[in-house]
Amino acid sequence: MIKIRALEHVSWAAGDLEKAGPVLALFGFAPTGGEDIPAQHVTSSYFASECGMRMEVIRPLGADSQLHRFLAQRGPGLHHVCLEVDDLEDACAQVVGAGGQLVGETFSDSRGLHRFVHPKSTGGLLIGLIELHPELKQAAAAERAR
Repeated sequence: MIKIRALEHVSWAAGDLEKAGPVLALFGFAPTGGEDIPAQHVTSSYFASECGMRMEVIRPLGADSQLHRFLAQRGPGLHHVCLEVDDLEDACAQVVGAGGQLVGETFSDSRGLHRFVHPKSTGGLLIGLIELHPELKQAAAAERAR
């Protein structure tokens, strides 16, 4: 069994922040930063609530972003949920060992190392797995201990 530390974030695919930002603000989410993630061909904006919940709004980065196809087929909305794990390599091995399929390659961003579990393996939901960078892992553990 994969040990899940927390729901790290929920990711919302959007063409822009024009609609997503005000909706998130209505529910108490404030912007906390953003970054381009070239390995995934997306740009991300991060939001957090006072209770510690995190949302990510992803938008296509460049013409070759696969997110264009996602948005054309499904429109803006839920893209994936991201679960924090202690050991990404072990979690991925467990997914494969259970007959699951991973999609894409491991990549890094400002939060940690990521990998995705294919929706065909989960009943239709794209699940992200993240192993936080050490300093963020310590901060998250301290926050959960409070």
